[in-house]
Amino acid sequence: MRIAVPTFGVRVSPRFDCAQTVLLVSVVDGGLSDRKELAASDWAPHERINKLLELGVDTVLCGGIDCWSAESLRSAGVTIYGWVTGEVEDALACLLRGELVAYAGLGGGRFGGCQQLRGRGSGRQWLEQPPGIGPGMPGPPGGGQRRPGPGRRRGRRGP
Repeated sequence: MRIAVPTFGVRVSPRFDCAQTVLLVSVVDGGLSDRKELAASDWAPHERINKLLELGVDTVLCGGIDCWSAESLRSAGVTIYGWVTGEVEDALACLLRGELVAYAGLGGGRFGGCQQLRGRGSGRQWLEQPPGIGPGMPGPPGGGQRRPGPGRRRGRRGP
């Protein structure tokens, strides 16, 4: 297994597409070996994907990831473990122990996930969503609705 981890110092980078460096690690006989850190600050988004694929990466451990990158990696057969936080060494240890779950609803869309709406009107349903967000889930205090402020009217807009 060849793992890529976008890094920010000793931590997993909060954003896949903005990471300055990428740590490449190979797993041999259940242990980590062959570590290499690559400078990725000048890689364009498509170049980042292509370089990881050229290097034989089959697993990506990252924080947030945009929809395009997630779909590009997934379509190439790469397993993505997203929304990982903390130090790189701890994240790698969790992966080796089997404590991480590959997550399908990744991306940088609304609420940080790749979401699509199906249907129209009140019959809308989220197709993919990050854990803990979506219809029926508790929202921000006050229901997250905009409150009328100065210069705003309540009610219906009319002529």
